[in-house]
Amino acid sequence: MLTTPHAAAGIAIGAFVGNPLVVIPTTMASHFLLDAVPHWQETLAPYNPTRKTYIRVPLDIALAVAMTILATRWQPHYTGVIWLGAIFANVPDLDTVTILIPKLRQGIVRKYYDWHCAIQRETASLWGVVPQLLVIAISLVLVKVR
Repeated sequence: MLTTPHAAAGIAIGAFVGNPLVVIPTTMASHFLLDAVPHWQETLAPYNPTRKTYIRVPLDIALAVAMTILATRWQPHYTGVIWLGAIFANVPDLDTVTILIPKLRQGIVRKYYDWHCAIQRETASLWGVVPQLLVIAISLVLVKVR
């Protein structure tokens, strides 16, 4: 799943849970649940970055940051945990660094990377954008009405 839907779910969890000690593991767990939902991505396994990847990633991150800023304006009392949620919901994807630096993919990092790839339910079909948009919309509505 892209960065923005993971961040959206993390934002909602942060706003509702409030406790950083609970937000961090909960948002990280939500990451893996969302990866199991069918979703679109511009590159599929074996995840060789393309020109589209280098365009999509900065836009995706910028949208996630903008959405997080918006959520903190809606719920200013939860600013810290909203940011924690948005960030830690994406921490499990740090294994993608091993695509750019393959030497890092050894031992337990390799096992984690292989498992993380195995749980993905990615599709090249643009219909895979729909679940991601739903996650974003539902999460933002929940934060707005909090």
